[in-house]
Amino acid sequence: MLMGYKSKVLAYGRNLTTYFGASIVPMLLGLVSNPWVAKNMSPEDYATSGYYVSFSSLISPVIIFYMIHYYIKEYFRRNEEERRRLYAVIAKATIWFSGTVSIVCFVLLYIYLAYFAIDLSFPIMPYLALMVFALPLTGLLNLQLAQYRMEKKAKAYFWLSSANGLLNILCTLLFVVWLKWGAFGKLLGPLVCNASVFCTMLYFFRDSWHVRTNFSDVRKVLIFCFPLALSAMLGYFTSGFTTTYLESVGETSEYGYYIVGASIAAYLTTFSTAVGNTFQPDLYETVIKGQYRRYAGICALEICCFILIATAFIALAPYIISLLTAGRYLASTPYARIIALSTVTSGIYYLINNYSIVTDRPRLYLYTSIIGSLFIVACLPMLVDKWSFYGGAWMTVISYIVFGIVNIILLLFTHRPPKERQKIAKMS
Repeated sequence: MLMGYKSKVLAYGRNLTTYFGASIVPMLLGLVSNPWVAKNMSPEDYATSGYYVSFSSLISPVIIFYMIHYYIKEYFRRNEEERRRLYAVIAKATIWFSGTVSIVCFVLLYIYLAYFAIDLSFPIMPYLALMVFALPLTGLLNLQLAQYRMEKKAKAYFWLSSANGLLNILCTLLFVVWLKWGAFGKLLGPLVCNASVFCTMLYFFRDSWHVRTNFSDVRKVLIFCFPLALSAMLGYFTSGFTTTYLESVGETSEYGYYIVGASIAAYLTTFSTAVGNTFQPDLYETVIKGQYRRYAGICALEICCFILIATAFIALAPYIISLLTAGRYLASTPYARIIALSTVTSGIYYLINNYSIVTDRPRLYLYTSIIGSLFIVACLPMLVDKWSFYGGAWMTVISYIVFGIVNIILLLFTHRPPKERQKIAKMS
């Protein structure tokens, strides 16, 4: 038994190292290139690009529509042939559904910014179009990465993810550092990268186009994913809304420093995502099979990783920011330190949320998001009025705590015995 436990720990360690590597390789290259990017970006450039990127957390969920989560949820419930058919269904839906919805989102956002946003400090075009149309091009890539995670093909995941990250960095260097296109280049880079990867993935997905699908298959996916997508849209209020709202403070340069601090703290997401990707298949499997002791142990290990990552960053933040911005944006350090704490609070919340999804209670995600979003909308103006940009940074941290508490309460009220255990036992 001891040998079996050790082998599992070693397997986790190898997978974690590989998933980290998939994120760290492009991230390290990004860290090396960041001083050159900072030298060619003014605070106003960061403010402009950061403002439009903040909308991505609002529209990305409805464009991608959480269809990949449905595939992950169903993976251990289906046999090989059923998985292949579901894979084809989601691949096709990712292209046609996401493409159509992105056009709708662009039109609605343009109308809002052109006619309802008062005293907007930035031009709308072409920045809005660059941000919006980069999003639907990521669907096929994310589906293939999810497939590698569920199959525990860490090496394949490493090469695909690393190649995508490297291409993204090269595009940014081309448009920002070499061509010196500022905020325009910062937003154009991801669009060009995503379009290139999308065209490549179309070729690799060619076998899926021959799998027969019908609307009823897509309908099942959309019905399940609707509350998840709507909930994730409301997740915009945990960070994106804060970034958008802070533009109204009117201090463009300080807003740019806030954007820099938030973007550097966002590098921690690379680590937390790698941790989550490593353990996600096992977390889903343990819940479905009713192995709750093992599930608790994995959760505890994941939370410890989040805490270690945030603590190390907070301690080294002044040196990291000085290095990454060539000493130009040290004023962003306090914002980065505060927002780094959200790595822990958001990591814990998403663990709770994933439990809701795998136990077939996606609507809890929606209810949690509604209640939490109302809290943020009510409290953010007071925090910003009293502490300006610091208040906005702290709201990012606090919001995930509120979301987590609400989700736990809803889970307790909707508890029911798992129904999958006998079914999985028969399949094994």
